[in-house]
Amino acid sequence: MDLATLEAVRAVAARLPVVTAADVARRGLDGMDLRAACLAGELVRIRFGAYTSARTWASLDALEQYRLRVLAAGRAFKDPIFSHDSAAALWRLPRVGAWPAGIHVSAPEGRGARSVPSVRRHAVSVAPSTEQVEGLRTTTAARTVVDIGRSWSFSAALSAADHVLHTGLASAEELRGELQAIGTSPGSRRARRVVLSSDGRAESVGESLSRARMTELGLAAPVLQHEVVDGQGTIGRVDFWWPGLGLVGEFDGRLKYRVHGIGDRRLVEERVWAD
Repeated sequence: MDLATLEAVRAVAARLPVVTAADVARRGLDGMDLRAACLAGELVRIRFGAYTSARTWASLDALEQYRLRVLAAGRAFKDPIFSHDSAAALWRLPRVGAWPAGIHVSAPEGRGARSVPSVRRHAVSVAPSTEQVEGLRTTTAARTVVDIGRSWSFSAALSAADHVLHTGLASAEELRGELQAIGTSPGSRRARRVVLSSDGRAESVGESLSRARMTELGLAAPVLQHEVVDGQGTIGRVDFWWPGLGLVGEFDGRLKYRVHGIGDRRLVEERVWAD
């Protein structure tokens, strides 16, 4: 492609995270020019008819790449309600495992549209509660937790539910309300287990995963974020506490002992010794 066309495509891609033929039409370009820019390595095709800057795409992690696909779908679909995995991405919920390739939307029963490999449609008898996230209609954070509670693994869904409560995206009452709203629909028992096990005191995905495994193994539920004191006062705060056993538990990921990128400026050996 010629330099003038390339510069025009670059200018549009620098301004918009998702670029379509309509975005470049005012510059006298069309879809063929976008495909040429893609072949030239300037753009990356993120879904049919939608592109983004190759440099932008390379800088994104898996969550943000999938989130960009959802934003692209929002420009292509007619009044969609994003739900399940796609809503989780829009809310930036933590995901244990890979994000899917396809887009998830909820639609009224009997509308006739079927799922295809690139779009998973979930039929609902009653429209779910929604909010606007970056201009897209998506299920609320509470409804999203209940939906993924029906489809994700227990540990993955619990991590997302804990995050929603911890960050204040939804309350425990709102989670229970959405659980009641789905009634006895398929997966409701799985979602109930997630909601009733969720706890906003969990401070990381690692802590949530640890607690999920404890639940799966039938261990006694611990008290979270318990302060340990002695005659001099507070010694510290532990992730897990079993008062009947006099036992504490901690989850520490590799991040805690990194040299760069964290607020604790002590040497690694000082942190280990303090522990």
